[in-house]
Amino acid sequence: MRSNLKNKLVRIFEDENGNFAIMTALVMVPLFTAASIAINLARINLESAKMQDALDAAAFSAVKSYGEGEDEAQTKDLASNTFFANFGMPDIVDEIGSGSSTPVATQAIKVAFGALGAETTATTTYELKYAPLFWGLRPYTIHRESVAARMPGREACILALHPTASRAFEVSGSASVDTSGCTITSNSSDTQSIYLSGSATLKAECLYAAGKVSATLAHLELACGKAVEGVPPILDPFRFKKMPTTASWVNLAGCGQNFVAGGGGNGDCNGTSKTPNNAPAGYTVELKPGTYGGLEIKGKVLLRPGYYIIDGGSLKFTSQSVVAGEGVTFFLLNGAQLDIHGGSTFKVSPSLSGDWAGFSIVAARNNTATATINGNSASSLAGIIYMPASREIQYAGNGSTGGECVRIVAQEITMIGNSSFELDCKAELANNTINNPGAIRLVR
Repeated sequence: MRSNLKNKLVRIFEDENGNFAIMTALVMVPLFTAASIAINLARINLESAKMQDALDAAAFSAVKSYGEGEDEAQTKDLASNTFFANFGMPDIVDEIGSGSSTPVATQAIKVAFGALGAETTATTTYELKYAPLFWGLRPYTIHRESVAARMPGREACILALHPTASRAFEVSGSASVDTSGCTITSNSSDTQSIYLSGSATLKAECLYAAGKVSATLAHLELACGKAVEGVPPILDPFRFKKMPTTASWVNLAGCGQNFVAGGGGNGDCNGTSKTPNNAPAGYTVELKPGTYGGLEIKGKVLLRPGYYIIDGGSLKFTSQSVVAGEGVTFFLLNGAQLDIHGGSTFKVSPSLSGDWAGFSIVAARNNTATATINGNSASSLAGIIYMPASREIQYAGNGSTGGECVRIVAQEITMIGNSSFELDCKAELANNTINNPGAIRLVR
């Protein structure tokens, strides 16, 4: 029996056809393996390139959105949606550590924000486990990263938010406005988005308009050389800040009728002092923070630091008023109105701490009331005037050559007198800035 088996094997090896079959089988194994590796490497490279392109798009969208004021949660959602819109739902990969049947496209990418000098950065990363096409090959991890950076654009002193209004920002008549070092920006797409006419004068770093600029001023001086039209609108940079809530109204009885409207004499003035019936010349009434049904100041008043919430009434400085306050923020809620007359003298600066640090006047986002702020040469107002729904702010500063640290945000803004804006105001504005869209680049 052994002899027969031996003879058969000898005949197989001596047979040329048998040799060919054996050699073919032996050669096919490495050929199959090499082909499998080549195919999988090609597919891995394809998926890697596609992942990198999608991450680049996600990083661009993240740094753009974040730089325009979106909060981190919304920005990360946008970046994730952008990534999967470009990358799709791959059918040959599974997310690392998933351990569930959740589709890949429902998993968010990783997004982190940082800074690179003056630039804001967004880093996007993603990892997937590649499942090889052929049996016997081990899974391969695909990991890619993208970093995009955005250089802030020029700072805006004035931002008109209305998307379509004619003359959303206007300087006309004999007004003289100087915003040297910072820009004037209008979101309106109208052909007269920014309107400049008459004998008025205007100096600015630049003019930016989503629509067109109509300028026939006798004197217009732009550091950038020429106004920039057709720019993307700027989102309200402070739209996520939370408004305060109202409380019981402060009682003004006893504050002196010559000092505040509704104030009596010879009584306690909301816990600060007792105002005499016949106050001597130069007497000052002190008011404390709180909620006021309305606040009309008619005499010499000192405002203690804090929030002054006007609940539905008016905040008014009359022509005879002398108002002083450091660390003060006015809030106009429930339709409250603002009227600061040109004859009034005021020196008001905002708090530099808290949620609304750097803001001097804030109106609710549904408060469409118009406002007038008309200072004189002895007046000074520092801080951000934020009235995002106001149909119009008519503004005139003190016109001093040194300028005031003021920023204005409203639907429409009209300059009605002499105003000068200071650029270097980081301390006075608590590092709040309004920046035009800047350039975005890929770091890696």
